[in-house]
Amino acid sequence: MAERPAEGEAVSSAERLAGWRARRRQPGAEMTLTEHLEELRYRVFLSLLAVAGGFVAGWRLVPPFMDYLRAVGGQLVVVTPAEAFVTYLRVAFSIGLVLASPVLMAQVWLFVAPALYPHETALAVRLAPAAAALFASGLGFGGALMFPVAMRFLVGQSGPGVMPALSAAKVVSFLFGLMLPFGIVFEMPVVAYLLARLGILRPAPLRRMQRWAVFLAFVLAAVLTPTVDAVSQVLMAGPIVLLYEVSIWTAAWGERARRPLPHLVERSE
Repeated sequence: MAERPAEGEAVSSAERLAGWRARRRQPGAEMTLTEHLEELRYRVFLSLLAVAGGFVAGWRLVPPFMDYLRAVGGQLVVVTPAEAFVTYLRVAFSIGLVLASPVLMAQVWLFVAPALYPHETALAVRLAPAAAALFASGLGFGGALMFPVAMRFLVGQSGPGVMPALSAAKVVSFLFGLMLPFGIVFEMPVVAYLLARLGILRPAPLRRMQRWAVFLAFVLAAVLTPTVDAVSQVLMAGPIVLLYEVSIWTAAWGERARRPLPHLVERSE
């Protein structure tokens, strides 16, 4: 068992690190505020290292990323002297965050996990992989499918005699503005499960609005798809409709799994 230093005794960072690590391994032991802050500093330091490493890797991936933007939107221009460099930094940092996200999520989990109830830990362990996979799928859907379609449609509205000159920074902002919302929207099944588990959402209203959801998905696909063929529209609307269907299933699953929280039952008794 790690012993606390005497009052006024100087303690090195390594000793403080070993102290809160040893205390976390002791069943039922409570950490002091200082030990919590030491752990938080350690987690933040590891997260910053991961982001720095991701940034270095992301910098090497910027050229193929910009090649993809040029393949979709044509030749890009810069309108200020620093725009190209700042855009490269922004893209590298964004890629670095994505690459470092597993480490970041792990550090957050290691920090908060000891404070969770067992059933909360089990729920988080069950849902975290699905949430991460859905968010990544949403980013990919927005960047690989929606971005080219939206670019063709919007640039195509320029009309004859108009030569588009797309700014690199604006195109990057447009791409990220598409990817992030789709990453969030793809979390619908997980959110539906959690809300149903808490008793806030029931699957019955979702089933009643199912036809409207399908209709709106295909209207959006018809507006954004420049072609009139059904295949393109199905490829666009299909994932959104599928997400809605899966959300109905997960809401029903969450409703069946809903039960009084153990710690609330114990306190009421």
